Amino acid sequence: MPLSVSSVANIFVRMRRQRSKDKSHHIASSSGDEPQTHPALQGAVSPEKIHLEQRESFVCRDGVDATKLVRAVRGALYQKAQTYGANVLVDELWTCMICGPRHRADGTFKVDVHYSASAARSDKRDPQRPVALENARNVPGLMTILSRID
Repeated sequence: MPLSVSSVANIFVRMRRQRSKDKSHHIASSSGDEPQTHPALQGAVSPEKIHLEQRESFVCRDGVDATKLVRAVRGALYQKAQTYGANVLVDELWTCMICGPRHRADGTFKVDVHYSASAARSDKRDPQRPVALENARNVPGLMTILSRID
C-alpha cells in the first residue's frame, strides 16, 4: 500500500488526537507565570538572596489535596533555607501536576510538585503559607499518601 499525502495527514491527525486524550487525565495548577512575594514581606527583605528549588513526587490514593502537598514541599524548602541562615522565602513560584489513575490498575495518583523561591533575611516573620494557594486544584476524596520521593 503506497503512502499518499492524505494518508500521512490522517496519521498526524490521529497522533494529535491521541496525544490530547493522553493528557486529559492530567490536572495542572500553579502559582502563576511570575514569582510572587507575600505582601507582608514587600520592602522588608535583605538584598542578598539565595535561589532554592525543591522537587518532590507523591503517590496518593483515593484523592489528592494539592494544597497540603504544596505546603509540605514549601516547608521542606523553608527548612533548607534556614540552614543557609535565611528566615523568609521570597520570589516564590510553584507548579503541581496530578497524573490520574487512568493507566494504573490500583487507582493511585502520581503528583509532582516543583517549588522555587529565594531565601533571604528579614525582620518580619515568614507567613508559612505558599503564595497563590487558592490556585491549587484538587481531586475530591480522602487523600492517603502512599509514598513521598524527594
